[in-house]
Amino acid sequence: MINNWLEEHGDAEIDRFIETNIEIVDKVHLVLKERNLSKADFAKMLGKKPSEISKWLSGMHNLTLKSIIKMEVALGTDLIYIKPLIEQQDGRK
Repeated sequence: MINNWLEEHGDAEIDRFIETNIEIVDKVHLVLKERNLSKADFAKMLGKKPSEISKWLSGMHNLTLKSIIKMEVALGTDLIYIKPLIEQQDGRK
C-alpha cells in the first residue's frame, strides 16, 4: 500500500536525493574497503567522532557539499564528478 502511494505521489527530487546520497555512500564504502580502512580510521582522518561518520555513511544522512568535499580531500578521490562545460565556439567557457 505504501509503495503504491509513493509511486503515485512520489517526489522526483526526493527520489534523486536518496539515489545520489546512496551512490556517494556506496563509493565511500568501496574506497574504505579497497584501502582496508575502518569507519574509525576514516573518522580519525576527518577529525570526527566514529558515531558521526556512521551516521554520514548510513545512506539516510543529508550530506552537505562541505562534508562531501571533506571526504573527497581525506580520501584523495572524487565522490561527485561534474562534467566540465563544453567550450563555446569562440573558446570561452
